[in-house]
Amino acid sequence: MKLEFVVGNDIGNSEQAIYIDGKLIRQPNVYAGAVSIPWTDDETDVPKNLKNIYDSLVVSIISSAIPTGTYLIGRHALKTVGENVTSLYVKGNNAKSDQLIPYINTLGTIAARAVEKAYETGTLPDSITVRSDQAIALPVKQHTPRNVETLQSKFMSGSHNVTVHLGLTKKVDVKIEFDYVQVLQEGTPPVFALQMDRESNWRTDSYEPELTTKTKEKGKINVTNTGLFEEFAAEYKLGDIDGNYLDGKNLLHADLGDGTSDFPFTRGDSVDKDFCHGVNHGVGHAIVEAVDDLLVLAPHAFNSISRQQYSDILISGFSARKHKFYQEAKQAFQPHLDNQVNQIMQHISDQVLKIGANEIDIIVVYGGGSILMRESILPRLKTLADNNRIQLFYVPAKYAVTLNAEGLDWFVRSPLYSKLKEVYKETAKRVAAASE
Repeated sequence: MKLEFVVGNDIGNSEQAIYIDGKLIRQPNVYAGAVSIPWTDDETDVPKNLKNIYDSLVVSIISSAIPTGTYLIGRHALKTVGENVTSLYVKGNNAKSDQLIPYINTLGTIAARAVEKAYETGTLPDSITVRSDQAIALPVKQHTPRNVETLQSKFMSGSHNVTVHLGLTKKVDVKIEFDYVQVLQEGTPPVFALQMDRESNWRTDSYEPELTTKTKEKGKINVTNTGLFEEFAAEYKLGDIDGNYLDGKNLLHADLGDGTSDFPFTRGDSVDKDFCHGVNHGVGHAIVEAVDDLLVLAPHAFNSISRQQYSDILISGFSARKHKFYQEAKQAFQPHLDNQVNQIMQHISDQVLKIGANEIDIIVVYGGGSILMRESILPRLKTLADNNRIQLFYVPAKYAVTLNAEGLDWFVRSPLYSKLKEVYKETAKRVAAASE
């Protein structure tokens, strides 16, 4: 079987949100090496694993991009080995392009999507070939020619052979080849996603129009004033708005992440490279510092805990069922979060001064870190925005985490991506001809 995919890949420090062939897959961005296949038989394991393929993802990979090996990916890795998973290293200046996770988890998840896609047709072949286009974004500080070239070359140099293990003996071999990989600077994809839905209509609520339509039909939201812009429109008495409101606006972004926070400045759809800034601050750093404090506050509850597990406890505070030790986790976390917020506020204030308040129409805040930081940082950001006569668009939690993946999915389908791919291939032909 042969498949063609388009991939919009947001490689987050805590979570990978990746669109593959139109499907959004979100996984903890972790993996663990495996000595052997964990399945015991085919009769029970294969149906279970096909039904929950992303929760039970075990792959063997042969690729020039990574060491050959067998890997447990995402939720399965966390469930199996707990805090002993490998995650992106958030301290220092370790570029994502130089770590193994982007390659292991991307290849494994694409292979799983290929198996799922084949199974949806009613067949399960022994082998599948996938040709793919892909768009990725790197943080502002990491978007250097070297790091871009590293990502492109590791994905595009030759084929990647991934075996998805479904049972003790049942497996599917997936050969993945990338036609082209474009690496964007973080800041650009959310501009696309905030303005357009997948069908390139002005966005009102969900990026996926069918989800918005279903919700409207159920009467859960208004047809014109919908969830994404509702708080923002009400705050500034804008009436019924959609993505068109942002068209042509100058936006100072605050993409608050796990290991990095980025503050690109966009004029319309273009990043102004003179005013792009990123820092190694985010909720991941606060969590790392808080782990030892939590173990002191709840000594009988945890022997150890991973960054992703700690994050899950904190996020449970927004759900109907809070973790039993949520209060202790928050108590340990808050002082370290305050330190991160202080640093981030200083950088945002510096950006406003550097760019000039008159040049900035809206400060837009999103990213996984924006959810846990909201209570601490929102009042301070609102004061900063009001003092400088700038609007503040704090993206609701429901939409904040997936904007980068949605924008990358929109971009990889766009004529702009096709043009960049065409230019790349023409350049490669000229270089090859000149070397002969």
